[in-house]
Amino acid sequence: MKKIVFMALLLSVAGSAWAQNTGTVTVQGSVQKAAALRWWDFTANNSETGTNADAGSGANTQNDPLSFTLDVGDVAAGNNLNDFAGGSVDIALRSNSAYELAAQVTSSSGFGTNSAEDIVISDIGFGVTGLAASGSGAKVNPAAVTGSSITVGFSSDPTAAPTDADGEPTYSADFSDLSASTTVLTGPRISYRGGRNSPNNALLATTAYAVVPQYYTPTAAWSATVTYTLTTP
Repeated sequence: MKKIVFMALLLSVAGSAWAQNTGTVTVQGSVQKAAALRWWDFTANNSETGTNADAGSGANTQNDPLSFTLDVGDVAAGNNLNDFAGGSVDIALRSNSAYELAAQVTSSSGFGTNSAEDIVISDIGFGVTGLAASGSGAKVNPAAVTGSSITVGFSSDPTAAPTDADGEPTYSADFSDLSASTTVLTGPRISYRGGRNSPNNALLATTAYAVVPQYYTPTAAWSATVTYTLTTP
């Protein structure tokens, strides 16, 4: 009798184990602070040209990584009769938390050292001239537009800079102000969901660049590169 009871218990336990028909899979992760900076659009002051580097899509499209070249052409006053040469580049900012945008002139070439004769780095005017939500703005935090702050001194349009009787401009900010990494824009969270290519979840910051054509000392070519860094401190 004891053997029969013992065998019955074994069969009961084994049957219970072999008949298990449920299980679990746990998916876990986290959401960290994140930000992305990409190219959006370009507007020339006059007949200047600009292109963003092809990111492999076969065309310069919105939301490609920011790698823009603005060509203002010959800025000798005798050849370029515009009051200001330059243009505006809209950059798309996305973040899921408060952000800071910094700018720095990280490389330059072809500039002289005599500001009385040569074109020098301070002859390139700079400013952050506007903020707007991208697309429908449906996934943009409204406070990102109204609550973002352009750093004092960087909010003026360089193409509206006053000029003296000799045509020399006085910029509120120029490339010499970006010799080190400098915060030019701060604000609250930008994006409510959406991916890095969403047309409706970015803050568009208009960055403006200008040169006043003058009788600078001839130089074969000059260039200066501004590197933007978007962080979520």
